[in-house]
Order: sequence, then structure tokens, then C-alpha cells
Amino acid sequence: MTSVRQILRCTQRVIQLQESGAKLLNRSARCASTQARHKIIEDENGKKIFPSPYGDLTPTEMHIQEFIWKNIDKHANKTALVCAVTGRKYTFSETRDASNYVGRSLLNMGLKKRDVVALVAPNYPETIISFLGTVDADLIVTTVNPFYTADEIKRQLKDSGAKAVITVAEIARTTLEAANGALPPGSPFIVIEDGTGPIPEGTIPFKDLIERGKSLPALKQSDTSIHDMAVLPYSSGTTGLPKGVMLTHRNIVSNMEMVERTAKGKMWVEASESFQEILPMVLPFFHIFGMNVIVLPRLAEGTQIITVPKFTPELFTTVLAKHKSTGLFVVPPVLLFLNASPFIKREYLENMHHIISGAAPLSNPDVERFYGKFQIDNSKIKFCQGYGMTETSPAICLETTGRKPGSIGKNVAGCDVRLVDPITNEDISSPGQTGELWVRGPHVMKGYLNNEAATREMIVENGWLRTGDIAYYDEDFDFFVTDRLKELIKVKGFQVAPAELEALLRMHPDVQEAAVVGIPDERCGEVPKAYILPKKDAKPNVEDIQNFVKGKVSDYKELRGGVMIVNNIPISPSGKILRTQLKNQYK
Repeated sequence: MTSVRQILRCTQRVIQLQESGAKLLNRSARCASTQARHKIIEDENGKKIFPSPYGDLTPTEMHIQEFIWKNIDKHANKTALVCAVTGRKYTFSETRDASNYVGRSLLNMGLKKRDVVALVAPNYPETIISFLGTVDADLIVTTVNPFYTADEIKRQLKDSGAKAVITVAEIARTTLEAANGALPPGSPFIVIEDGTGPIPEGTIPFKDLIERGKSLPALKQSDTSIHDMAVLPYSSGTTGLPKGVMLTHRNIVSNMEMVERTAKGKMWVEASESFQEILPMVLPFFHIFGMNVIVLPRLAEGTQIITVPKFTPELFTTVLAKHKSTGLFVVPPVLLFLNASPFIKREYLENMHHIISGAAPLSNPDVERFYGKFQIDNSKIKFCQGYGMTETSPAICLETTGRKPGSIGKNVAGCDVRLVDPITNEDISSPGQTGELWVRGPHVMKGYLNNEAATREMIVENGWLRTGDIAYYDEDFDFFVTDRLKELIKVKGFQVAPAELEALLRMHPDVQEAAVVGIPDERCGEVPKAYILPKKDAKPNVEDIQNFVKGKVSDYKELRGGVMIVNNIPISPSGKILRTQLKNQYK
């Protein structure tokens, strides 16, 4: 057992915790020179807390736009944004100036500070410029899924209280239909000309905002607090319909700094005179993962972003072939595409040094299949997984070594976590024992918009946020998410994680994708049922798939609910399987 004297030498943080009365419960057997010792502490209420091994963090008191442009003098003339479809480019100085002009024009149109602007757009350079211009003008931006139906868009416009819309030509008519009756009369309706066709009559061309803004008065220095809401993405949380997640400037900036402190020197580097990271932006910007894990923090460090408005195999392959990408952010379905596509060549990956997955559990076999297909090992491309949620801006954990593909790693700097037994509500402090992950830190949302009841259900006792995810940690204090609390299948009282069975099923030679849900059973309560999307030209046998699982899992995890071969498995834009929709679709 490591002595207290050794602990005191290893980390100043333990000293601080001991001075505040915290009790040290557990220690790791080794101390890395670059990070604090792994441990569990007990607070004055007996709660067992995992502080971040990367240390505490006092967030910089900056607004989002100030943080993004803080180092622009170092790379003002480097390319910041590139459209994968049209090839149009913006340097960092052009991006900053265009954003500022957009902010001026929005205020000139009659919008007042703290008004909400709805951004309904796929990944284009102008989408990012619109976002930055909105916050630069002390307005609030609510990001809307551009693939929503008119009714779904209308619901968010009404709930958020939007006073203006920025969208693209391709979906302008759908968005107009949604805006009718949802926005106040005369509200600005701005359309980015994306090359897909003319913009509707009576709408405002986005390019006019930039041109007009050049001659308008400069924006005044922000008089809003960093604790004021800046971004309003929507999330279902652990239950229910989508709710507006109130994220402040401090939330967003904190999380960028928390991840940067955690990953510094391990994942990516800041732009220099001789080097610039290049990242394809295939994940949606409207989602918090795309927004505050990829675009905003990487722009702050001088990375070039290639915006991909819609994932298609052809476009994605072209982007990888044309641009010398140094990294890639994916969700599991994108990894499955890389593994399956005959058109992705090894040379497309030769400049990459990291691939990061998030938004849904990543299976180790899928990672090993990637390395095997391209004859690459983790010394060449580091394959890491992160974990977070909209309500935490989003990053909670990040695996930085590339040696544990199935793990979400450790909690990022400045983020405390707990594991709480969902049945007994007791804290867990033993490796391998599962519990609900609870989170606390400066990145936790202000709350849900106009929904105090849902906020109280989500954020409890002293600022702890309940993630609704079941996790455990190993002897190295690396965390593993097994599944959503509400998606766990209870078989005779035993918990079955769908993600575990899905990863196993994808190892079957005829299976492209799999989804597992629980169905009612009179004897067992619930039993697992699998929905199988076969590979092209494959004709999997139901009985063969059931037998494939037998013997590889405990008997209560076997597919006693049956197997159904399907032609589609619905997933969210962030890569999560929509299990309720799946059940209804194939009822």
C-alpha cells in the first residue's frame, strides 16, 4: 500500500483535500509524473468521490468568442474553414471578421441582446460563422437538427422563444413552414446560399449580413456575464421529449479548457508556422459533440476544419482522399463504415495520429477490425474514446492512451464523478461494480429551459448531475460505460446491457449492425431480443445467430426474445440507437 508520505509528495491536491477534512479511501499503486494520483475521497457527507487525476481547474473568465480568438494572431492567415462540397475557404482572420459582421447585422435588424436565434443548418463554414456571430452580439443560439420535420423544428422554435432563424437553401421551405406561427411577425429569416437552389422570395441572403455588417457600427464590448446563457441545444436527458439545455459562456469555455488540460501533449497540437491539424467535420455541428468537442476548441488551437454537410460514402471518401487529415472524430457507425468500405485506402490515413469516438459505446472488436484491415497499430494512430452529454457541455471522460479502446478513460480535469447504485442509492468504491455515473464541475448546465421539475430530477444534492448511464471502473481507474439506465434489460433481476450483446453480434460474419432491446416475458420479466441488419448479399440464419451468442455470454443474456432480420436500424445523428423507435417500427 502506498504510504501517505508518498501521496503527499506525488500530488499537492491530496494535501488540499486532507486540509479540508476529506478522507483518502483508495490509492493507485503508481504515480504518473504528468498527472495527479488516482484516488477516491470521502466528503463530509460520506459520499465517495473520484476527483479527476488531471487535477483541479479554475476556468478562464472569458466569453466564448473571446476564447476562440484569443490566439488568432498566431495563425490569422492560416485556413480555418473549408467547405467539402464547394471548396470555398475562410482564413482565421476572415472567419473572425465575418462573424463580427454577422453579429452587427443581427442587432441592426432589431434583435435585442439575450434574444434567441435558431440555427437550422448542416455543416457549412457559414454555419459556424453564424454561431460565432450570434454569440458575439450577446445573442443566444439554439442549434436545431436540420433533418427535423417541419413540426419538430416548429416545436423547438416555440419552446426556445426564437426571434430569428438562420438556415440553408436546401431546407429553407421546410424551415419557413415551421417558422410560420412559431416566430413573431417580421422576424428575420436568413438563408445561407448552399448551391442547392435559389433561396425563397422574401428571405434574407446570408451574404448580405457580411456585406452590410462591414459598414455598421462596431459591436460594443460584451456586458453580459460569463454565467449568462449563450447556447441552447436540445436533449432528452435521461427521459422524455427534447428539452432546452441552458449552457453558459462559462460552461462552454470550461469544458474546452478541461479537455485541453487532459489531452495536452497526448492527442493534438496547436498550430505553428510549420504544422496545422486538419480535421474533417462529419459529425453534426448542431450536436454538442460536434460543436464543443470538435469545432470550437479546435478553432481556438488553429486547426483547419473541413465541413461535411451530410455523410454520404462518396463525399466522405472524397474528403479523406483529398485532404491530408491528421485526425478524425467519429461515432461508432462511421467506424463501421471505415471497416466495411472497400474504397477507404490505407494511404488516406497516413497523416492521421488520432481517431476519437464518442456519443455511443465503442466496442473493442470494431477497433481491432480497423487496425487489422488497414494494417496499422496504435503507435501510428491512437484510437481513443470520449464520453459526455449535452448537459455537461459535453465532455466528462476521455481515454488518452489509445491502449483501452473499450474504455472512456478517466474524468477530465476539474470534473468530479461518483458511481451510485441505482437501487440502494449507495456510493460504489469497488472496481468492477456497476452504478449510475454522477458528475459535478463547472461544465454542468445551468438547467433546462422553463422546466424546473426536470432540472431538479437531473441535478441533485450539491450540484451532482445524474447522467442516466451505467458504468464501472477497473484497477487503473479507467471507466467503462455499459449502457443507459433506462435501456438496461432486467432478466430475473440480472442486468443485461444491450451494448454488450450488440458488440458481440457485430462479430458475426453476416452482421453489419445489431440492436438489442428487452421485451416482456412472463417468467423472466424481460428477455433480450436482437434486430439484425445483415451485410450486403448476406443471408443470416436466425437460429445460427442465436447459437452464435450461446456460450459467449451468461445464459440469462442469451437471445431468448428471438432475432429479427431488418432492413434498417434507426439511429440518432449522434450515433445512438433509437430503441423505442426500433420497437415501434418493427412491432
